[in-house]
Amino acid sequence: MIESMVVGIGVIVLLMLGWIAVQHWWGRVFADYVTDEDVMAGRTKCSNCGCTTACELKQKQFSES
Repeated sequence: MIESMVVGIGVIVLLMLGWIAVQHWWGRVFADYVTDEDVMAGRTKCSNCGCTTACELKQKQFSES
């Protein structure tokens, strides 16, 4: 029972450390676009333009079809 608790807690800690590493590396790669402590904030699957408003490219694609 203790072993499974230690494994569960260990996995959660490793996931948290992994996410911290992702945030750190993402912040270094996209340092010009980071305006928030959460470096993934405002990122979408759009064209990576860094905008946080409605995507103009998607609006154009939608209106053309």
